[in-house]
Amino acid sequence: MTELMDTFYSCVSKAVEEEFLNGDGEYCVRISHQDGEVKRLLGTLHPNTASLLDTLLTEQLAIGELRESAYFRAGFRLALELTR
Repeated sequence: MTELMDTFYSCVSKAVEEEFLNGDGEYCVRISHQDGEVKRLLGTLHPNTASLLDTLLTEQLAIGELRESAYFRAGFRLALELTR
C-alpha cells in the first residue's frame, strides 16, 4: 500500500499541487521574495558560512517534503477508510 501511495503522491504533487500553488498569487510572490532574500544573504556571508547555511536550508526543505508526504499519506488513508 505504501508503494501505491508514494506513486500516487508523486503524480498528484507534480500535476495538481503545482497548479494550485502557481494559481495563488501570494504563493508566487512569497517564493520569489524568499529566493531573492536567500541569495542576498548567502552573498553577504563568508563562503564557508554560506555553505553551512545552504546545507541547513536544504535540510529544512527536505524535512518539509517529508512532512508534506506524511500529510498526504494520512489524508489518503482517511479517504480510503471513508470509502469503506
